[in-house]
Amino acid sequence: MAATQRDCRRFFAHLFISHSALVLVGLDLVEDHHLEVICVTGALALWFSVMLTLGSFGLIMRALEARFGRLSLTGFRGLYDHSPTLAVCFLITGLASIGFPGTIGFISIEILVDGTVEPSPWIGFVVAILAALNGIAVVRAYLILFTGTRHASTVSLGIGARERFAVIVLISLIVGGGLFPQPFVTSRYRAAESVLKDREAHVVPGKSPASGQ
Repeated sequence: MAATQRDCRRFFAHLFISHSALVLVGLDLVEDHHLEVICVTGALALWFSVMLTLGSFGLIMRALEARFGRLSLTGFRGLYDHSPTLAVCFLITGLASIGFPGTIGFISIEILVDGTVEPSPWIGFVVAILAALNGIAVVRAYLILFTGTRHASTVSLGIGARERFAVIVLISLIVGGGLFPQPFVTSRYRAAESVLKDREAHVVPGKSPASGQ
């Protein structure tokens, strides 16, 4: 759905829903304890990276709407010449959300795929396909918004000082988390172990966690 939308806001909404579904995959897949910890770690890591990357993605999209109005994906708009910095940040944050190497999203998707492939190869395959489709949707939106034609304007539509500061901070966190992932992954692993121990403590023997007992 994200790859076929004709409105930018609906595209963002479907992209967010897709990532939420991937998080649920990691939280719901239950096998032996070791694999379960990996799955939950991947889900929690992806949850955090989605908040950071798609949050940044949404802010950049809103900055574009402040300049050009409600954005449509029905025809090429050629906005790159007027806002090259926003164009680059749009592509970086969008690709980071789907696990582009060197970003915080890459390690999250990698852990989630590793955790799902062994207990259920089909689910791992679907996760990889979903990530690929989301990547296609992001690149499609970028090409439509920033390439293909020239946008005429009589005023400067470049990025402002406050926007530049916010963008630099967000991109630094996204790329820094990808280049130095160990502290981030360690904290998510510990959180996953804590969540699983707490769940086991509230499950009556012989009852499924889904039963609410």
